Amino acid sequence: MKTRTQPILQFKEKTKHGNEAFPLQLYQNVTHYEKGLIFHNHWHNEAELFYVKEGDIDLVINEVSFVAKEQTIVLIPPNIIHGAYLSSNKKCQFSSIVFHPDFIASKRDDKIQTTQLEPFLNQTFIPSYVIKKDDPNNQTLTHLLHAFERSYQNRRNYAETQMKGYLFLMLCQILEGRPLGDIGIVPNDVNEERKKNILTFISEHYQDDISLETMAKVLSLSKEQFCRFFKQSFHSTPMQYVTQFRLKRAMEQLKYTDSPIIDIALDVGFDSSNYFSIVFKKVTGMTPTHYRKMTR
Repeated sequence: MKTRTQPILQFKEKTKHGNEAFPLQLYQNVTHYEKGLIFHNHWHNEAELFYVKEGDIDLVINEVSFVAKEQTIVLIPPNIIHGAYLSSNKKCQFSSIVFHPDFIASKRDDKIQTTQLEPFLNQTFIPSYVIKKDDPNNQTLTHLLHAFERSYQNRRNYAETQMKGYLFLMLCQILEGRPLGDIGIVPNDVNEERKKNILTFISEHYQDDISLETMAKVLSLSKEQFCRFFKQSFHSTPMQYVTQFRLKRAMEQLKYTDSPIIDIALDVGFDSSNYFSIVFKKVTGMTPTHYRKMTR
């Protein structure tokens, strides 16, 4: 077993968004240029408000994939598995507000909490809400999002109160009058638990020699059953997903550290730097060295 090092960016479900005093984090103007993975299928305890500012992004939410075009706004409740991909080499940019349910929760079980927030937070209705560009509420939501971003960046007196107000206004715009079944169905508990378990396993063992048989055993499935389940859940074969996960971790280290490429290759689970370079170029279209220079 290889010695583990702390990755630069934690697997999503372990990342702390904000802090206890203000459990909210804005990820603003995140930009991608290369075809492929933007972020892995993951889940977390927080809700997420995702806004596409430029380009088209392939989103997979609760096993349902769709193209989120420019100005699409997506609200994802807590504990829902989701991932994002770029299907071309055209630039895409998005912002994301990730907030803990406690941030918007009432201190008592009032009408707001029990009839309006709890159904969303507990996914009683649907596992995501999609507001497209031509939706009547889109323009209002876009203005609120921009106002939220300005408040987040300026951090003037009472900025936190202002941001909370903007967030409630956005939630109201999105949740009010949404028909059931906007996208997907309420998740199957067994499959949801399986997906969370296998994603956790991969995030904890990607540096090791992971085999198909090992992953199947984690879920007590045969290899055939596991491959079928994984493909249906994540639109990828298990080994393709592991490779993409390792490459994503490698890209983080190439961008943020000065570690030698051979050390990075071994650290993220590749047997040799030569094979790592071949796979890296096949997926990204450039060598690890070129990628490092380009992202510095």
